[in-house]
Amino acid sequence: MVAITARRLYVDGPYGQVHIREARPKSGESSKPPLICFHQSPVSGAQYRPFQDEMARDRIVWCPDTPGFGGSDAPQDVVTIGDYANAMATVIDALGYGDDGGGAVDVFGGHTGSVIGTELAVSRPASVRKIIYPSVALFSNEQKTMMMQRFGGPPEYFTDPDFVASTYKQTVLDGHPDLDPERRLELFTERLRSGMKAWYAPEAVMSYDAEGQLKKVTQSALVLVLDDMLAENTRLAGTLVQDATIVEMMHIPHALAWDKHAEEIAHSVRVFLDATP
Repeated sequence: MVAITARRLYVDGPYGQVHIREARPKSGESSKPPLICFHQSPVSGAQYRPFQDEMARDRIVWCPDTPGFGGSDAPQDVVTIGDYANAMATVIDALGYGDDGGGAVDVFGGHTGSVIGTELAVSRPASVRKIIYPSVALFSNEQKTMMMQRFGGPPEYFTDPDFVASTYKQTVLDGHPDLDPERRLELFTERLRSGMKAWYAPEAVMSYDAEGQLKKVTQSALVLVLDDMLAENTRLAGTLVQDATIVEMMHIPHALAWDKHAEEIAHSVRVFLDATP
C-alpha cells in the first residue's frame, strides 16, 4: 500500500474552475519541488492516478484536468496550446508556486500534455524546473493532416447512433486485456465527459509549432520512448530539446504505462528529478 494521502480540489482559472487531484506523502510534507502532470486528450488527470500515487511517496503531485476535460470547466470557443498553458500557469500560481510564489515545479506531460508542458516551459521558464516527456505530440504537416481527419471536428454523438457503443467496445470491451476492466470503464467515462468540445485539444495540438517551441526549451528534460504511436516522434523531439536525456522504454505499452508499469516509470522519473542540478 502506497503511503500517501489524496484529495480533490478546485482553483479558479480563465475559463471557470479547474479540477485537480492532489497526492502527497502521508506526512503531508516534502522538501522536493511538486510535480504537475498534464494528461492526453480526451481523457483527464485520472489517466495518471496509479503513477501519481507512486510518485507521491516523497513529493506533492498534482494532476489537473485540462479546461474542458474531466471536472474542469470548458472554454466557450476554440483555444490554442498557449491558452491551455496559460490556464495551467494560473493553476500553479493558485497552488502557491510559480514566478511569484514558492518557486518552480517539475512538469510531466504526454501527448497533448507534452505540448502544454512545452509551451509552459517556454512562456513561463521561471515556473518550470525540469520536464519529463512520455510520448511527444510532434507531427509533420502530413501527419497533422492525417490526425485532423481522424480526430478533428466535434464528436459524432448526435450524428452516429453507434458512436458511443463503438467507443465503449473499443476502449472497454476490447481494451488492453492486462488493464483491469474497472479501470477501462473509468477512462471511458472520463473520455465522455469532454462532450462536444473534445476536439478543441486536437485542434490546438495540430495548430501548434511543436518543433519550433521544443527547440526553445532550456530546462533539463527526460524523454521516455514508450511503445505507442508516437515513439518515433518522441525520439525526434528528444533531439530538438537542448538538454534532453532519451530513455528507451519500448517494452512498456502506452496503454499500460501508468497502471502496470507505474513503479518502473516512477523510478526513472524520480532518479532524473532528484539528480542535481
